[in-house]
Amino acid sequence: MAGTHPMHSSANGIPAENILPEVKMEPNGTAKGMSPPMSAPAPSSASASEPLPVLPQNMAGMVPLSAIIHRMTNEAFSDLSNLSEILSSKNDAQKKLHILQYTLSKREQFIKLLVLTKWAKSANKFQQCQNIVGFLRHENELFTRAVGGLFETYRMFGRARVRNFDIPTAIDVLTTGTYQRMPSRIKQVYVEEEKPSRTDMAATLERLDDVIRMRLLCDELVPPAMKYTIGKGKAKFVVANEFEVTLTVSGAGPPKDIPWRIVGLKILVKPVGGSFQGLGMSLTDMQMRAIISNAQKEIESAHPANVPQHAAVAVTNSAAAPANEALLRLYDYLHMLSLQLLIELVYMQAFTLLRSGWTDNRLRVELSANRTAVRLVYWNTSPQPTQQPPPVPPPKRRASASPSAAAAAQRDLALASAAQEHYLEIRIEDRGGPKTKIPEGLAGALVDPKVLGYPKAYIKVVWSQVSKGVVPEEDSDDILELNPSSLHVERLLLKVVNMHTGQVMQEFHDRLCSHIESTETQTEQMDGALFSNEDVKLVTLDSGEQQGMAGTAGLSGPQALLVRLKGDRWIRIRIDVRTGRVVVREVGKTGEGVDPVIAAFQTRLNENASNIVDALISLRFSMAIVELESQGILLGLQPYRRLALSMQDAAQFGTNIQQLLFLQYPQHPQHYLVVGVANQRFCVWLIEVSREAGGIWLSLKSIQTLQWQALKRRKEIIEIDYPSKLIAKKRKSVQFDIEDEEPHRTSHRDQLTIDEDVLSKLEALCRVRICLDAVKAQFLEHGITYKYLKPNTTGEGSKSDQSHSTWVNMVPLLRLDPGSISPGIAEGLFLFVGAKLTGWWDNQRDTCHFVVQAKFVPETIPSDMSSGPLDACVHYYASTGTVSFSYKTRGAFVQQFKGDWEKIVRMLRIIRQLHAPTLSNRHIQLQACHLHHVKLAYFGRYTVTLKWVPASTTEKRSSSGVLIPPAPRFRQGLYEIELSEVDRYKGKVVNPHRRMKYFLQDMFNREADLHSLMNTLVQTSSVLEVLDRLENSVNEDSMGLKLLSVVPRSAHHVRVVYGSKYALDIRAYSRTHLSMFDASFPSESYSANLPPPPQANIAPALMTPGRIVPPTTKGHLNYGAILNLQGVIGSIDVEKEDGEFNELQAKLMALGTGVNSDANTLGTNNNGNTGAIERHEEELYEIMPLPNGLVCSRSASGRVLYRIAKHIESLL
Repeated sequence: MAGTHPMHSSANGIPAENILPEVKMEPNGTAKGMSPPMSAPAPSSASASEPLPVLPQNMAGMVPLSAIIHRMTNEAFSDLSNLSEILSSKNDAQKKLHILQYTLSKREQFIKLLVLTKWAKSANKFQQCQNIVGFLRHENELFTRAVGGLFETYRMFGRARVRNFDIPTAIDVLTTGTYQRMPSRIKQVYVEEEKPSRTDMAATLERLDDVIRMRLLCDELVPPAMKYTIGKGKAKFVVANEFEVTLTVSGAGPPKDIPWRIVGLKILVKPVGGSFQGLGMSLTDMQMRAIISNAQKEIESAHPANVPQHAAVAVTNSAAAPANEALLRLYDYLHMLSLQLLIELVYMQAFTLLRSGWTDNRLRVELSANRTAVRLVYWNTSPQPTQQPPPVPPPKRRASASPSAAAAAQRDLALASAAQEHYLEIRIEDRGGPKTKIPEGLAGALVDPKVLGYPKAYIKVVWSQVSKGVVPEEDSDDILELNPSSLHVERLLLKVVNMHTGQVMQEFHDRLCSHIESTETQTEQMDGALFSNEDVKLVTLDSGEQQGMAGTAGLSGPQALLVRLKGDRWIRIRIDVRTGRVVVREVGKTGEGVDPVIAAFQTRLNENASNIVDALISLRFSMAIVELESQGILLGLQPYRRLALSMQDAAQFGTNIQQLLFLQYPQHPQHYLVVGVANQRFCVWLIEVSREAGGIWLSLKSIQTLQWQALKRRKEIIEIDYPSKLIAKKRKSVQFDIEDEEPHRTSHRDQLTIDEDVLSKLEALCRVRICLDAVKAQFLEHGITYKYLKPNTTGEGSKSDQSHSTWVNMVPLLRLDPGSISPGIAEGLFLFVGAKLTGWWDNQRDTCHFVVQAKFVPETIPSDMSSGPLDACVHYYASTGTVSFSYKTRGAFVQQFKGDWEKIVRMLRIIRQLHAPTLSNRHIQLQACHLHHVKLAYFGRYTVTLKWVPASTTEKRSSSGVLIPPAPRFRQGLYEIELSEVDRYKGKVVNPHRRMKYFLQDMFNREADLHSLMNTLVQTSSVLEVLDRLENSVNEDSMGLKLLSVVPRSAHHVRVVYGSKYALDIRAYSRTHLSMFDASFPSESYSANLPPPPQANIAPALMTPGRIVPPTTKGHLNYGAILNLQGVIGSIDVEKEDGEFNELQAKLMALGTGVNSDANTLGTNNNGNTGAIERHEEELYEIMPLPNGLVCSRSASGRVLYRIAKHIESLL
């Protein structure tokens, strides 16, 4: 039809295949939704005689072409409008791109529309075909509806039938007016018959009881196991724990020929209590009816009664059966049925055990093919099959064919495995003996039961240990008894397993007892491997793990073996009743987890239980190694089980080493205490290792074998006849000998094993040997020579190092050479210098103490020097005249000792000069005499302290980072001088020699002459005091600087500078005189003008002119000459008083009036008088004028300096 076209959904313009939808037709034959067909115009006379049929229009799935064109034009216009709006915000490139995309898309759509329009020209033919298909589909639907309606009508006719009319009954009702006949069913249901009376019923039952009783007494053969009672016309037969059957007789004929009828049956096979409470054989009603039917058939069957038969259901249906054997056949059937039900119940209980506590595939349950035997394989090692496959018949082979070697080997392996199985079998077994036919005439109660031979079958329990002959059968009768009244398979299995466990434990005990008997004579050859009868006990455990199982109360527990490991430590060896594996636990140990050593021992026993003796010995050593590891940690050692040693180094420990424990010393990480087990003996070594460069392997530098048996703490055996008491034995106090004084017998429990005491001694011994090696190495490094001394002797020991190796448990004393410690200094100061290592046996296990004790030569130090510690490492003992040095053996301890030793030796040189005659001066007092410092006071108000300072180990660098090397003469150390004031004058005066400290210190370090130092201090004290007063009182210049400056030039030379114009040099000329010269003149004139020094009567001159340091050199004098210096010197009159100077002197003397009268004045004689030189110094008061200066006595130096200073001030 023109103007209607199908829609196309393909994007490429190719029309898709049209799917014509089903057209729903109206009852008038038109398609639903279509207009009815137009009637065709009447044909004209010129047209054909028959008009063409008009088909309804089918427009399914089509739209008008005009709708498509309208939609496309609207869409094109809408897209073009949107494009015109967005192009204004785009650049030229984007505008061109959008226009191109719009053009291409619309061109593609209109090309498709053009194709569709061209195709529409031929759409009339397609429309006609569509109309035809729609018409035919509508006709088919009408036909289908008609067929369905006819079928439904057919089905309704069957339900619409009417039964035939009851014409005879209708005639009776119409003729007689009532029903003449009723249905017989109504009478059976609603009309009751007449019931017999109670008397009739009782009489009938009583006659029936008599018939049954007479029949059982005279005509029937009753099995002995069937106990019966008669009453109410029935006979109840009961077989305990099997069945209960009720019989009666019914029928016509003679009493003995009336057949038995079963009126009731109960199966009594069931478990009693326990975890199998719900596993009773609860048979269904259908099963019970089948059993009763089969039992009734057995009563009526004709086969002989004494033939054994395991089938539960009889197959004979003959009615010609002997009447007197009916009860025998009934018993055979029900008895066999009960036994088979019992086997089934045993199997169900055993199968339940697999899902309860008997897991881990250690219990295997097997049921025979005929279901008459159950085998429980306990302690099974083969995997449990999930389902047993049905038996496969063997393949047919020719007669000449032989079984293969693989099949034979597999069969042999199966037989060997079956021979090793432990099982408990419960089966139905026939009794032995001939089975004869019962005579036909035999009947009645007087028949001997033995003639019948009942019961024919019974339940038998078979144990593998009995079958193998391990356990006698008479010993297992009580255990292998199965009580059907209280059937409990787990209880039976536990009794068997407990007995089997006892056999294994007894075998273990016998092996250990044999080992004890064989090792009684090998006590000294075995370390810790010796057992005694007290170390092995066979005990019966309680049934704690079985009490939780219902039905197992009253069972005794399994047996276990108790073995002593060490002291109070025991292990319990038992067999797990469910798995059959050996379980080892330590007695008394609580908490979760198992000791790895005990777990390894348990695994070893489970692999091969026959070597229990070797395993126990190995366990003892393993536990000892574990204990040593823990004790080593408590002792501060780091345990290791392996070290990265090469094969060659590891071979030095021996080829039969079983275990090794390396205990590292944290303070000495290269040393290890090694404990090993070889040939059931302990071996101990001390090794030193070194790490290879760039690798992880360690190389063995040294190894020493220690004979540790000598360190064993021995215990005295106390006889039983005497009361026990504690015996306290005193250890030798010397730390170098740790053995007991007398050997004692050893107890069997305290054999040569390494306990905590022995390990403590070993650790201490090895530590002191390590420290001794470190001491000797540092002695060698510092060039200190020594000799060995035995600790229990006072003489010298061997000169060789090898003699010490023989004293395994001894630590030697060392005698040091004082000359090698301080060459050229310590000669003649000490009688003996000894060194030893101490503290290695104390509880502090960190390190040892290196102790050196030196005894002084008598009269070397003052006798009044008090005892006490000099510092943390040095202690002086005045009673013995010794000094002790103590250091921890860490780092460079010998270097520290040398420093302290040098300090003591250097100070001894000063102490020996304190009471020399040359140091006699009433102005000098000794305040403190110590081995580390000496303190002297002079003039009662000033102090000087002397001490030795070791050389600093740190590097000194300048501000620019340049390394400053120490002076050659200060490499070992130097004397340090501290100048201060007496405590009472602190804050009032200042030591005038403070500015001369470093010159005085340098002078003293050159000669270490205490006499020269103190005389210099006394000689220059008054001059320096005046200089301090003048410096404080002088005015300042315009720049705020003092006009007077004091410049020290040396220990004996001071230059006084006035405003950089004038300078005065003051020198120590002699022990009693000073010189003062104008510094502007060269030193040559100074030296030329010096007169010879005065000769002292007692003490020699302190200094000579050659030792005076010149003030300057020629050409460097920038000072002006002091005007009228000679006139000022000449104006000083020593005979007249100087009031101004006396005022200054009075202030100074006021400070010195409080001098302590108890001070220890040096150099006094026994009479308390000073020497003559002191009297000469007091009387000497003179001035010697010279060109450009003067020489004056010490007493006049202060006044002369004061006058010259005032003159120079007037010149400024």
